[in-house]
Amino acid sequence: MVFRMPNLLNCKGQFFIVSVVGIIIIIYALSKILSPYTIPDLSEAPTHNEIFFFNNVKEKLIKTVKISECEELESNIEDFIKLASTVAAENGYKLRIRYSIADCDVFGNITLTSEDMELNSKFFISKD
Repeated sequence: MVFRMPNLLNCKGQFFIVSVVGIIIIIYALSKILSPYTIPDLSEAPTHNEIFFFNNVKEKLIKTVKISECEELESNIEDFIKLASTVAAENGYKLRIRYSIADCDVFGNITLTSEDMELNSKFFISKD
């Protein structure tokens, strides 16, 4: 009885399949190990939304002035300031809007203060 050793040249296909499976397992393991480090940290964005809030208040103030009639302008601005100040206080901000009306044109200053920053902007809104 003669035992023959398998010829290595006949095992090329099997070695190739085993190698590919091994490489895929290694790549998959590396991706699972490194993936927590590649996820961006978005947790800081919602905690500093003062700029978004400030720009939103300014944009909505401009819209309030644009859609108001001259006779209702002061009343509408005051209502807007009360609403915006309430929302600002709920978020821990202090909102100050000072304004003057001259011939249906509004000019003034908006200041938003938080623990981290103070934002300030002057504005002029023309009804034309």
